Amino acid sequence: MTKIFLVSITKNMDEPVSEQKVKEKVFEKKSKLKAYLNKEGYMKESKNQYVKITGESILVAAIQKIKIKK
Repeated sequence: MTKIFLVSITKNMDEPVSEQKVKEKVFEKKSKLKAYLNKEGYMKESKNQYVKITGESILVAAIQKIKIKK
């Protein structure tokens, strides 16, 4: 069984009820995922969620672990 990690990054604007999906990335190793999030400036919010706050928006990275049977 193989595991991959899918990161869905959404951008929340300061305006009411405006949320848009920015991008999705796939990582084979958790260490590479964490290195990417640290490099981009994300802070851990909960078990599978990281947050990056900029002047005009809030980026939320939600992580999903997906198991694939071979």
